[in-house]
Amino acid sequence: MSLLHFERNFSLRLSLLLTGMLFIGITQAGEYQDPLDLPSVHLQVSQKSLLLDGAMAGSRLVVVGERGHIIYSDDQGGKWQQADVATRGHLNAVQFVNEKLGWAVGEDSIVLNTQDGGLTWQHQSDGRDAQQKGPLLDLYFKNAKEGFAVGVFNKIYHTVDSGHSWQPWQDNIDNEDEWHLFAMSAVEQNIYIASEMGLMFRSLDGGKKFEQIQTDHDGSFHGVLARKGLSGQDELVLFGVGGVVYISLNSGETWVQLDTATEDGLSGGVWLDDGSALIVGANGVMVKLDRFLTTASTDHTSSGEPLSGVISRSASSHIALGLGGLHMLSKL
Repeated sequence: MSLLHFERNFSLRLSLLLTGMLFIGITQAGEYQDPLDLPSVHLQVSQKSLLLDGAMAGSRLVVVGERGHIIYSDDQGGKWQQADVATRGHLNAVQFVNEKLGWAVGEDSIVLNTQDGGLTWQHQSDGRDAQQKGPLLDLYFKNAKEGFAVGVFNKIYHTVDSGHSWQPWQDNIDNEDEWHLFAMSAVEQNIYIASEMGLMFRSLDGGKKFEQIQTDHDGSFHGVLARKGLSGQDELVLFGVGGVVYISLNSGETWVQLDTATEDGLSGGVWLDDGSALIVGANGVMVKLDRFLTTASTDHTSSGEPLSGVISRSASSHIALGLGGLHMLSKL
């Protein structure tokens, strides 16, 4: 089982356990306080905590993870500082639309917002009172106003007011079996969602409707990368349980499976400057795809710790995220 499969499917249980053990919220009167309502605690070891996702806010690196930990670096990963965050909830994903404005999502469908490039984060909304419980796993904002967030059991929400309010979007996706929605990627008006049972959901109209796309895989895809190809169609990479990688060069119409020579679960990935792609996952696995998306080479980090995501900071230097925090990668 890959880190992302474990963490993202059961992030609610894990986060409640961790917060209960380490940072249980008790008022002076002895009353329990939900960790979602408590600010994240600043720790010198936050760089070594469980980190799950990262994004660029202009030239700043911003990374999110357990217990509301958000750390940032203004020197490409040399030094890190911890942000002021309005929750101790588990955070699964982060995105910025410019150097100042960004969002993060996670446990109990919490949504956080920053307007200063990730230095401070405010609580926007959560799903504690919703009929369907569970975490949000990823998000995609088209611009400063409109965005989507997805999660377990077909959780999908839509906002047009910068995240101040969210509308359920389940009626707009062909997912009657309520498969988990793990990750999102987009190219202009085309939006792609990685899911279970070899499924991907695709919208070609900016998210108004999502159709179901079936590959010949029967497992879970935990990540998806998308970009515009030279042909004018989108090039897609789906990856997940068992080390599987599927490639489409025509916006998801047809798929080819690549041989990765690994069965380690794959959790997160990024496009590199030279057009290749880097995917990471369980047991410190690193799978690099060539720029034509036709071959894969596989290696492992020396520590072998599970990885959940990766940020490219230069053509030859990358930062993987996961158990044990930050992992600097130079050999690929």
